[in-house]
Amino acid sequence: MWGPIESDFLHFYNIDSPLDVRWHKFIRLIGYLPPESSVFLRILSDRQIEYTESGEAVTKDKINSRQARELLRKENKRDRRPRQKMSLESFLEDNPKLGVVK
Repeated sequence: MWGPIESDFLHFYNIDSPLDVRWHKFIRLIGYLPPESSVFLRILSDRQIEYTESGEAVTKDKINSRQARELLRKENKRDRRPRQKMSLESFLEDNPKLGVVK
């Protein structure tokens, strides 16, 4: 994916080496690329579309990713209970071995 970014930066911003650009400016410049003529954004949007065997374009199914996320939660024994705020002092009181500095 680096080639399309380099070509877009050269084409739209006349920047030969995008690696010399500061990170915040780099992200901002990517955000301002024109979506209709940017090679990088076109490739990115094409990856978000799947094609059926008959050649019909279909957006990727978010249900499958949600199911995969739920399976990972179950596999790692993570439930969806709400988290509670805890102070550092109470955490160290509950886990005395973690607060020991060697």
